[in-house]
Amino acid sequence: MKYTFVSLGRLESFGVRLGGAGLGNILFPWARALVYAQENSCIRIQTTWKNLKIGTFLRKERDKRLYFDLFTGKDGISGLKKFWLLNFSNKVKYFRGMGNLFVPFKKQQLYIKEELLKIINPHHLEKVKTFESNSIGVHIRMGDFTHPDEKMLRNGAWNCRLPIKWYQQIIKKINEKTDLPICIFSDADEEDLQEILKLKNCKSMHLGSAISDLVALSNCKVFVSSASTFSMWASFLGQMPSIWFPGQMRQKLINDSSVFEGEIDYDDALPDSIIKIIRNG
Repeated sequence: MKYTFVSLGRLESFGVRLGGAGLGNILFPWARALVYAQENSCIRIQTTWKNLKIGTFLRKERDKRLYFDLFTGKDGISGLKKFWLLNFSNKVKYFRGMGNLFVPFKKQQLYIKEELLKIINPHHLEKVKTFESNSIGVHIRMGDFTHPDEKMLRNGAWNCRLPIKWYQQIIKKINEKTDLPICIFSDADEEDLQEILKLKNCKSMHLGSAISDLVALSNCKVFVSSASTFSMWASFLGQMPSIWFPGQMRQKLINDSSVFEGEIDYDDALPDSIIKIIRNG
């Protein structure tokens, strides 16, 4: 195959797709295609990031996940040639779905991060520059996620809300060791996060878009995750110490074995390596 294309929805050759997953999920086929194109000297066809969907409006989610301005679009062949290749050529290798998550490209983390930053619209990266990275990043995903019981979560149920009381316990452990700011990134309204935001050093943070929030989270000193692929991408891009709810760490994402990434339960102590990092903050 001479060309690669990341297929994220329907009718993509027209420049705007119908349907498709959220940012965390669609970055998987993009990364696999990126690495494949590099290793096989293929020409990339521009990804159709722009999306039309109504579910996020019906659910009144803050992030409508349309992705009209997240990326520059300068990641491959576009226009009429893109339309022709996608509709009439048999020389295109398509990449779809989440595959085996990070396994196919884990070792190419630096290259993937570099290429991702290249295609993000600059004004989103300018927002990231205003963020104080000498902080603790916490991602709390709610949105369309379900409310399972903890047993299901501990057995690996995915795309679910984590207990607020778990975040409270982790944050309290962190507050015992440092006064670093704790930045809460979430798709929930602030009134739904009051139990968290009333804790010492906690503040709500949103930089205006999913991609700016993702990059900001990846820059934090320590990361407390949700049960989402968005959190997985923050950990993978940042390669920083990452804390997961029991049963929710699906893969090792950090290439340096000396950096902590693991599950911490309500009564577990923070690892010494994390305490050292946040005390030196």
